[in-house]
Amino acid sequence: MQIYIGNLPLEFTDIDLKSMFEPFGTVAAAAIGKDKKTGASEGYGIVEMPVKHEARTAVDALRGKDMQGKPLRVRALKPGDDFHTAGRPVGSDFHASRKFRGDVSNRGAGAIRRGGQRGS
Repeated sequence: MQIYIGNLPLEFTDIDLKSMFEPFGTVAAAAIGKDKKTGASEGYGIVEMPVKHEARTAVDALRGKDMQGKPLRVRALKPGDDFHTAGRPVGSDFHASRKFRGDVSNRGAGAIRRGGQRGS
């Protein structure tokens, strides 16, 4: 089972992350998300634990734990889950879907022929 951990201190390493989860069971892998250009930590990590009940125990124990004044965000990832869309519908791009009201590209062709109002 893969586990997402957010709000990690920026100085956290893969080894620190692995050692945080080892008291709960076997850790197959632990990796901190890093910026591709600079290599600096992005404040999140992914841990893989092969035994589900150990992973669930770790998630329950570490969720909300205070880490340098910030609560950890810990949740189990489902197959095909993308942790970047947490709290948003899957497949949506929040910022790209925001359009200005005056932008006609978000209206249907019929709305433009009828003076810009749908259903008129």
